[in-house]
Amino acid sequence: KVGETKERDDEDRVKESAEPEELVAIADYTAVDETQLSFCRGEKLLVLRRVTAEWWWGEREGRCGYIPASYVMQSLEDPEPEDTWQDEEYFGSYGALRLHLEMLSDQPRTAVYHQVILQHKEFLQDKVILDVGCGTGILSLFCAHYARPRAVYAVEASEMAQHTKQLVLHNGFADKITVFQQKVEDVTLPGKVDVLVSEWMGTCLLVGEKTFPIWR
Repeated sequence: KVGETKERDDEDRVKESAEPEELVAIADYTAVDETQLSFCRGEKLLVLRRVTAEWWWGEREGRCGYIPASYVMQSLEDPEPEDTWQDEEYFGSYGALRLHLEMLSDQPRTAVYHQVILQHKEFLQDKVILDVGCGTGILSLFCAHYARPRAVYAVEASEMAQHTKQLVLHNGFADKITVFQQKVEDVTLPGKVDVLVSEWMGTCLLVGEKTFPIWR
């Protein structure tokens, strides 16, 4: 949870004393508890109070709750940062479904990931896991299925994140895995994580020694 649950009279005082600022959501967000607001990209939100640098108190359709500050801005037309062409080229290439199908069809590669998750399922149980650059979410799905973690945050900056959300939903893990379509440098998570997992080598892995570490 983000801070302690506010009492109703505290919420009213915040609402009455703050100067509302209307901002626009730049990405979808799903609340993880009753203190937060869910919203979709393009929706307008009223920011009532900037509680911390990461979390603001806002209102949507008459309901108040916390919203992650990195998910809203003045408008969707705000200028992009300079020199973004490298990010666009990189994440654009990983937005292609063909590339991910190629990686998933590499049976030895995928089998090793599967093996590592199985070997560490007791350690991962009841942990909060962050999957960095999740792609199709295969590692997140392995973790959710075998390790029974408390939560999995799957971060993917490319358009592949839209397919990943559907895969998570169709496999029955929407209550366990949350997909964020953002760069890991920019994402605001609901809370701290215990374990990082990442498929960081893409399609060009050269292995000289058979070691498969799991980062804690």
